[in-house]
Amino acid sequence: MHLDDDTLALIALGDADPDGAQRSHLDSCERCSSELDGLRRTVSIGRSSRDVELLTPPQRVWDAISAELGLGHADARAEADTVETPDAAPPAPASITERRTRPTGFARWWPVAAAALVVGVLAGVAGAILWPMPSADVIAQAELDPFPSWNASGTARLEQSGSADSRDLVIDLDAPSGTDLREVWLIDPATNGLVSLGQLSGASGRFVVPAGIDLAQFSVVDISDEPADGNPAHSGDSIVRGQLRQL
Repeated sequence: MHLDDDTLALIALGDADPDGAQRSHLDSCERCSSELDGLRRTVSIGRSSRDVELLTPPQRVWDAISAELGLGHADARAEADTVETPDAAPPAPASITERRTRPTGFARWWPVAAAALVVGVLAGVAGAILWPMPSADVIAQAELDPFPSWNASGTARLEQSGSADSRDLVIDLDAPSGTDLREVWLIDPATNGLVSLGQLSGASGRFVVPAGIDLAQFSVVDISDEPADGNPAHSGDSIVRGQLRQL
């Protein structure tokens, strides 16, 4: 099983050290180690941005944010104007009572992470406007057919951008919602070997295909219904399945 988001966040913030099993998983799991690296970069940006001079973005950035969030221009600017910069003067020494009530651990750093998230959102919107991302090529796709016990359907498409190892599997699933988890797999039909790409949250999701996976071998996409029992193996209850076909 992959490390959950809370555990990765605490490790990135330095409020928790990974135990032996977690460290071993991070050494072998490209997905979790990549997420941890991204969180650490976010924390680093937040902690190093205290003295950064804030610049007023052009009006087209506010317009894009307003459109994305469904806000009016005035609402978006009002939200941004509530961000205050710290005074240049050093703070007065804290009293004993203040020291005792000052938050520690994750609570101490969540404003930093929140500020870094705001910076990331603004940078992402501005980057999408000024430097559009290159479009990805769809190199394979699959129709996902339901198993007899399921009234469901779905599609999968394999996108490639940049190098041949940069591949994403995009899933769209139409199936009855339930309390169990949905997991996306790649299957080798010759050996029934399985590779888990992660859990599907909602009806759609994008999953990074590890660089070492040969999609000529692991060519079948499977989405399973998984009980929340902590068992990482396939439950045996597949919802839909389909063969990736090269375009």
